[in-house]
Amino acid sequence: MKILIFIFSCIPLCVFAQSWFTTDQRAELMLSGVDFNHCGGALRFNHPNGLASDGKNLLMCDRFNNRVLVWHKAPDAWNIEPDLVIGQLDMLSNNPGNSKQQMNWPGNVSVSKSGKLAIADTNNDRLLLWNQFPTSNGQAADISIHLPTLSPPGITQRWAWPWGVWTDGTRLAAVATSGATLLFWNQFPIRDNQAPDYTISLSTFGTPRNISTDGVNYFFVGDHNAKVTGRPGTFFWNSYPSQSNQTYDFYRDEWIKGTVLSSGAMIASGLQHIYTWDSTPTNDRSQPSKTANPSYYDNGDGVDVVEANGYIYVCNYNGNNVLAYKQPPDQIHPDPEFAIGIEDYHLNTLDSIAYIQNPCLASDGEKLIVSSDYDRRIYLFNKIPDRSGVFADEIISTQAYDLAPWDNALFNGTFAAVGKQRVCIWNQVDKIKSKPDLQFNGNIGNASFTDLHGVALDAVFFYLADANGKVWVWKGIPSNASENPFMQLDFGTGKLNRLSSDGTYLTVAQTSPPTVYVFRVEDLLNGKTAAWKTVGGIGFLNLPSEAITFQGSLAIANQGFHDVLLWKNIADAPNVAKMTVLGQSTNTQGNTPAIGINRLFMPGALLHLHGNLWVGEHKFSSRIIQFKPMSITGTSDVQNVSMNIFPNPSNGIFQITWNGSLQKPKAIKLFSVTGQPLHQYALPGALPFELDLQHLPNGSYALQVFFENGVRESYLVAINH
Repeated sequence: MKILIFIFSCIPLCVFAQSWFTTDQRAELMLSGVDFNHCGGALRFNHPNGLASDGKNLLMCDRFNNRVLVWHKAPDAWNIEPDLVIGQLDMLSNNPGNSKQQMNWPGNVSVSKSGKLAIADTNNDRLLLWNQFPTSNGQAADISIHLPTLSPPGITQRWAWPWGVWTDGTRLAAVATSGATLLFWNQFPIRDNQAPDYTISLSTFGTPRNISTDGVNYFFVGDHNAKVTGRPGTFFWNSYPSQSNQTYDFYRDEWIKGTVLSSGAMIASGLQHIYTWDSTPTNDRSQPSKTANPSYYDNGDGVDVVEANGYIYVCNYNGNNVLAYKQPPDQIHPDPEFAIGIEDYHLNTLDSIAYIQNPCLASDGEKLIVSSDYDRRIYLFNKIPDRSGVFADEIISTQAYDLAPWDNALFNGTFAAVGKQRVCIWNQVDKIKSKPDLQFNGNIGNASFTDLHGVALDAVFFYLADANGKVWVWKGIPSNASENPFMQLDFGTGKLNRLSSDGTYLTVAQTSPPTVYVFRVEDLLNGKTAAWKTVGGIGFLNLPSEAITFQGSLAIANQGFHDVLLWKNIADAPNVAKMTVLGQSTNTQGNTPAIGINRLFMPGALLHLHGNLWVGEHKFSSRIIQFKPMSITGTSDVQNVSMNIFPNPSNGIFQITWNGSLQKPKAIKLFSVTGQPLHQYALPGALPFELDLQHLPNGSYALQVFFENGVRESYLVAINH
């Protein structure tokens, strides 16, 4: 058979080298989700965020799946599938992208009676606009408004990260969360990157998020970090703003988004409650007539509500569904008629994709242990997962002992987890289903806790890090709550995050100012408190969440720039020339986060295990991703390879045979000789086969072949026309 593969080289020599990671490489597998570019189906949501309706259609931003779902008739039952998807070509795909038919983490959607459509494509920093309502899957937008391009010179922070958007088909309004600015167009834009006609940017804005308005009688904007009372809140205008920097009429604590119902009442969804006013509130004394907070309502960042087809639809972001009511809920009648996406609205469909919020990773080499402060759970995988989408074998709640585990550590069978002011220790990791053997709350000796963010264990020390800039060190596990630490490391006003020790080095991640400190355990034992190495004061470090050392190497979860930084030799850090970057094609201050196979979104936790690097993402993604090191440099005459590629070099035609006594090859991955991943292909049928590469230019490339028995082999191939 003949197979066309985009490679550029060939030599019948097996590749050898000490393996290492390569910048921009693709990940191998994913947990806390279905798989790469696979959402699981039309009704398998991942954080529904924004809702919109023209009275008939219902639109929903399925945020983490990088798509907007459309029902031509707003559904009247939980299991009615959407008719159309925008941002993807089908109902299974969820890859991010930046073409006009793709999206990257869409935040809000608005549709006018005339069919004009606007979507806030948040992580692409743009608004996507359609002049007519889309009629096919993946239909490209007509207009793209890239906010950073429009940012005026001299401002402190450029416009970016749009969350809210609204249009009535004539006007357009949007929120630049980055830059804390509201943008207004008097006419629906007719060209790409058309500048707004006026803007509002007030000193009380923190991170404004979304817009609620009828275009005439009310206009309000929720703000996650409003600078009024220090809490999330909402700014209200009693009419649609018409001039630059027009101040708001009143303010209300709690971030909400709402709409006026056909009855004249106003309903709004908030972070914790669903509110209804008999009429539109006009001052901060206007109190809702109905308030509901169902136990299964867990909104978070996805507040939204619309009315369509006789139903009121309320977004349930962290509950992972959309609640549908016939009447506004109250405390006596909080339950919906149904919830789109799940038969029992008391349950959470995130569990159906094995989702783990804010994963933190540990392993004894045989088991994988993942803790979550948000879920207040410990997830136990009895063996190391070798494929995507694997569910934990056991899920252990930590609520009984009031533990929200932010960091964990495992050494020599002892497992420790910390969060807030609590420390829990199990002397045997096999017994983590039982009550902890040791619990400390508030202090151990003269070490007083305010917000514990780090814990580490090794053969010598037990370490705790408080967010307020202190690391305490004990010789071994403290025997009781009165045992004072052996030493204290003081980082002043620095805000600390996770700790890690491999027995040789202790690493301390400091989020602000962004710095990683590396201490030698031997120095600490000798009473030396100075860091052996400090990685800081460099532009490519932003909110480091965890740093780990392994086999003389260093890795940093660089959360603010959405990448992982690695140095094969720890002594080379922070030399950029010796740095490898995972999750981005390079390291810059303008990195775009994305939920993709070679992209990262807020990496927060790291684990080195069996030569592979595991990354746990936080907050706005929460995937667990495994990267394998690459072996693609150097050649050697290896006699017993499974495959033969000849002639080699060749003019582009290669004959491939294989050792029939071994497993069949099932897939090929292609790389440049510097390790840049290029393509991956499944091999149809059996060998022998022919590679026709005559259309490709001369050059040398690496071939990695995967066999059915799990073995992989690497080859160099070359073309010489």
